[in-house]
Amino acid sequence: MESIRRWDAGTRVVVGAGAALALASLAHHAAEAAALGSIRGPFVALLLDGVPSLLLAYAGYRLGETELGPEYRWLAAVWCLGGLVVFTGVLGLTILVRLIEGRAVAEAWFTLLVTASAGGVAGVVAGYYRARALADASRARRASETLAFVNDLVRHDLRNDMQVIRAYAAELEAADPEIDGELADHATTVREKTDEAFERIESAGSIAKTVAGEADYEPVDLAAITDDVATAAATATDVAVRTDLPDSAPVVANAGLRSVVDNLVENAVEHGSTSPRSQTHEDAVEHGSTSPRSQTHEDAVEHGSTSPRSQTHEDAVEHGSTSPGSHARQDAVEHGSTSPRSQTRADPDEPCISLTVERGDETTRLVVSDDGPGIPREERPSAFRPGGETDGGGLRIAATLVERYGGDLRVRDDDGATVVVELPSATADRDASTADPRPLRE
Repeated sequence: MESIRRWDAGTRVVVGAGAALALASLAHHAAEAAALGSIRGPFVALLLDGVPSLLLAYAGYRLGETELGPEYRWLAAVWCLGGLVVFTGVLGLTILVRLIEGRAVAEAWFTLLVTASAGGVAGVVAGYYRARALADASRARRASETLAFVNDLVRHDLRNDMQVIRAYAAELEAADPEIDGELADHATTVREKTDEAFERIESAGSIAKTVAGEADYEPVDLAAITDDVATAAATATDVAVRTDLPDSAPVVANAGLRSVVDNLVENAVEHGSTSPRSQTHEDAVEHGSTSPRSQTHEDAVEHGSTSPRSQTHEDAVEHGSTSPGSHARQDAVEHGSTSPRSQTRADPDEPCISLTVERGDETTRLVVSDDGPGIPREERPSAFRPGGETDGGGLRIAATLVERYGGDLRVRDDDGATVVVELPSATADRDASTADPRPLRE
């Protein structure tokens, strides 16, 4: 691509300064050569002060080819003149002191020319990098403002569209079930998914601020979010979801925490569905999908579950679900359970994922496990890297947010893939607003 040279004020000042110094050096050493009757010494001296002057002029010539705007090229020129003046001024003061003291100063003009050329070159180099840093910061700020605007625009438009979809779904839900019960069931699913979409839209702003390092953090109940995501996964997929959750587990985060849990559960559902034990399931069922294969599964009955910490979620569609296979399913029946989350399907041949939240004083841990083949060790780095060969986009998103929350995410080998997330606990003596998130890794 052919470069475009811009001869604006900044470029002309730098080229002019270099050319002026080069001409001054040439004139001075020509006079010396005439006085001495020899050109050897003056020629060597000319190399010492004339070459830097020519380099300064060339730097100005190249400055005009850069993509910097006129104001930034002028800034580089100002730094060039500043370096020239400072270097020359300091040396000039030392010469003046010697003259005042009555001492002889040898080759004053030569030393001044060398110093001026060196100062000009140093100034233009420093000014160029300063100007480029400011230009990069300005571009980054404009890009951030543009992305923020587009984010707000898309969220606004999506909210409007989802409002329309939800309104139509509500009308379809109101249809007489005896006339078209399946249509009403489908409408319920549309409405539920619309509600989930609204939650994702609302959390998008928090996620963007989190990644940019501009978010305000607050106590967020990890146990409640995990329970909601587990219930949704159990309702919508053919994978059994078992949970072990405390009553509450506040951590330092924001609304983007749901995206962390959502992506980890979706990843576990996808890879857990490839377990060798689930040979009757050929395709992985992703979070939010429906499967006609689920027609052969019946809900199991839970007996005597009274613990709020040991719960397993129904893998089949709950009462009112709209999965195409839901007509052959039975609603889960609870006996003696004190928790609305206590539903189970104990079929050992079905794929299963497990969600555990362990609350601690300093950190709270979320463990997401599946019984799939796991993530090969050699593929793990690419799972957290943009554009990697492994389809680990969800893991990368989760890891990025966890880092910004000041936590840690790692993968370990068990019977399948296990992802462990550690987040700072939100305690009474810890102010969430003063959390110190980790910087993003390059």
